[in-house]
Order: sequence, then C-alpha cells, then structure tokens
Amino acid sequence: MYRDGICRLTDKLYTKTVQFFDINYQLAQADDKAQIFEGYCDFLNYFDASIHVQLTFINQRANMQDFARSIDIPIRGDEYDGIRREYGDMLKSQLQKGNNGLTKRKYITFGIEADDLRTAKMRLERIEADVLANFKALGAQAKPLDGLERLELLHSQLHPDGQEKFHFTWADLPKTGLSTNGFYCALRPVVSNDGKVPSGWPTISGAVSFFADFSAELTDRLLAELLDLDDAVTVNLHIQSIDQTQAIKNIKRKMSDLQKMTIEEQKKAVRAGYDMDIIPTDLATYGEEAKNLLQDLQSRNERMFLVTVLVENIASKRQKLFNDILSASGIAQKYNCALKRLDYQQEQGLMSSLALGLNQIEIERGLTTSSTAIFVPFTTCELFQEGEALYYGLNALSNNLIMANRKNLKNPNGLFLGTPGSGKSFSAKREIVNVFLLTEDDIIIADPENEYGPLVQQFGAQGQVIDISPTSTNYINPMDINLDYSDDENPITLKSDFILSLCDLIIGGKEGLS
Repeated sequence: MYRDGICRLTDKLYTKTVQFFDINYQLAQADDKAQIFEGYCDFLNYFDASIHVQLTFINQRANMQDFARSIDIPIRGDEYDGIRREYGDMLKSQLQKGNNGLTKRKYITFGIEADDLRTAKMRLERIEADVLANFKALGAQAKPLDGLERLELLHSQLHPDGQEKFHFTWADLPKTGLSTNGFYCALRPVVSNDGKVPSGWPTISGAVSFFADFSAELTDRLLAELLDLDDAVTVNLHIQSIDQTQAIKNIKRKMSDLQKMTIEEQKKAVRAGYDMDIIPTDLATYGEEAKNLLQDLQSRNERMFLVTVLVENIASKRQKLFNDILSASGIAQKYNCALKRLDYQQEQGLMSSLALGLNQIEIERGLTTSSTAIFVPFTTCELFQEGEALYYGLNALSNNLIMANRKNLKNPNGLFLGTPGSGKSFSAKREIVNVFLLTEDDIIIADPENEYGPLVQQFGAQGQVIDISPTSTNYINPMDINLDYSDDENPITLKSDFILSLCDLIIGGKEGLS
C-alpha cells in the first residue's frame, strides 16, 4: 500500500478505492428513478475491458460504546444534568429502535494492469477523476481514500467486532520491519472446509455465499433488501467489462452453433418422418434470446459484463450465522435467485470480499449494462453528523438516527410543516431544549401566542420572558438610537427613514387612517 492510496496486488495489478455516499433513490418518483438508473448505466459503460471494478457494501456492527458516546450529551455540572441524562437515555432508546449500531459504508475499487507504479498512477488518477465526476452527475458525494484510510478499511473488515482499534503511522514501517499488511491483518483467519470462517476473533464466525443463478427478471429491490438486513453483511459485486467487438463475435458464434443444432434436429425430424418445424423448446428459446441480445449490443447503449456477486455474513455465534445466511437466502429466493455457500473456497471468498479489487472466485455471469445496473447501489440518504448535532427523528426507510447541526449545512434555516395536531409545536420545543442542553447558543423566541413562556420559565434564571402588549409594563421604544449602529451612513438618517416607514405603516399608507 502506498501513501496516495494505490495498492499493488501483484507485479502488474494496481488498484484505488473511492468511498461514495447515498442518495435518495427508493423514495424518489418514477421519473427521477429512471433518470438515476440511466445515469448509473452510463457510469458502468465508462469502464472498458482493461479496468476491473469492485463495488463493496459493508453493513458492520459499530463499537456500541463509541456509537453511544457520539450521541451523548456531555455533563456540565449544573442543575440541568438530570435533564441531560434523561435526554441522552431517550436518544439511546431511539438508537435501539433503529439500526442497533449498524454502520453502512459503500466503496468502489477499480484496478488496472501496468508495468510500473508511475504508469499506473497516471491512469488511475485519470480514472479516479472520471469516477468522481460521474458520481457528481448522479448527485452522490464521493471521496478518494488515501493509503492510511484504505488500511483502516481493510483492518475494519478483518476485525468486524469493532473492538480492536487501528494503530498505524507510516513511520512505524522502518521501526517494526513489517509491511503494511502486518498492521491490518494481525491475525490470520482460520478457514474450515465446512464453509465457516472464524474472522480473526475466536468468537466471530463468517461465511461467504455467491449468487449461483439469477432470475430472468431482476428488480432494483434485491440489493436494497440485502442491505436492509439487520445483520452484519458485506455484499460485493466484481464487474469486468468485455470488449464490445469480442462480445458481439461471441454471440454470433453462439448463434451459429444454435443454428447448426437446429439444422441437425430438422434432419432428425425428416429421417423420423415428422414435421421438421418441430424443434426442441430450448433451442427456440435460446435462439430468440441470442437475437435480442445481439440487437441490444448493436443498436442500444448496452455492453457485456462478467459479474460475480458475493455475500459475506458475519455473526458472533454459529447459530446466529446460520440464521443470517438463511435470511439472505430467503431474500434471494423471493426474487427467484439462488444464493449458495462457497464450499472449499471460503478463504478465496473472504479475500474477494475485501475492498482490494481482486476477484479470486471464478464464478461469473454474463450480464448486459441494464442487468448489471439493476443492482442500484443507492437506497436512502443518511444524515448523521457529530459534534453539536441535534436529534431530528428516524429515517423513514433505514430507521437510522437523524443527527444534524444545521449551522454546518448549506442552508441553516428550518421550517416545521404538518397538519394541526401532528406535533409541530412539540418538535420546536424539543429542538429548543436540545439546543439549550447541548450548545452555548443564545435562543430567541418570538411567540405571538405566548405558548413558549412556560418552557422558558422552567429553566429558571437561564431564561427571561418579556411580555409586550398594550397592558404590559414592557415596551419597545422605536425612537431609541444607537450612534455606533453604522460606520458608513449617518445613524440619524437611518433612524429617520425607519420612523417614516413606521408612521406610514401605522397610518395605513396612501388610503389614510384605517
């Protein structure tokens, strides 16, 4: 692994990894879905036969202590610490309702063959720029990983319980005499022939399965439902494009073979004395499919890809692992696909599940661009910021916590919309309390209906309620002037303009008093 994120796997194979983030696909309208799908098809068509692509989707158990600490409200030693603890317990209970500490990450790894690092770097950087541009066109954020981030990713995949922290600096290499492999792969997994992989820790078991068969009609819900499992699972798609000219030649060759077999069947029919138009159903079906496939490649924006789909399940107990495998198989069966466990190839399956860009499983299925793109890598956009992030509810699709600091967003404003009685006022009060307990921000409430006064009074000396009405003792003096109000203009002139506009408003404009 090099510092810039390029990894040399063999003497000539070099890879890079880009992490990308989700966009709202499953909840989008049909037209928006079609536009995203077409854009993703164009994205896949960008990769030629010289580029190997691996899409990695990781659902992994986070360290619950670190996860709970990220949403905890720090204690400040004042009289409101009890409320902070209660609010923090509420957030933890919402966390249990949601993803139970599952972190979801998505990566694309692409690799090429080159004679030396310099040649590989030039081309990989060009591919990386194009990949980032394609994600931007799709509306998805993406960032390339440097060497340290890729090592940390590999370490997390080989230590799936999240307990062992990754400690590494480039200065450690000459001190220890180890290569970069020695830091993320401290323990070698023990692989047994019955299909179970103890992944590093004795209490953790895993198994890798593959899609042995695909349905004739695939749907974009297949990958989404696999990633919606409330289990630690990693889904990998290894995609290798076939040269367009070679793909067309192969299909024409297969069509010639089918025609030859059809003629042989017709000769048998003539010799047997029955109608020569009666040929086996399989030959007729395959011949029609080959014609349609050839037409797609020649006249539509379609390419041919060799695709390997791997599903890695990880659990703390063997029985839980078997249940997770059955759950994943059930989803595949629901969409008329077959998910089978790799026998005697678990180590190769584990290595192929790492975000390295190397496929050691030679079980491939030929798919067109549209068929490959049906594994749309987008579901719903997550919003989970750290620091002074406020709680805004649960994601409707993933049930993950929505934690956001509006001050860090492009537009910090907020608006509550809803039917009467749906909880708009309560949401505003909850956010006000969240801001008060977590931040040092000043809170100003303009409340014509005097609904928020009791909330402010509940915080005692920290808040102040000012009633302004014809019968109150408080008032606003519109004639009050601040001589330091502006450095550029005369403050008396500004105040005079304000008084004139105020009088105009009070009198009623051109229509006079009203």
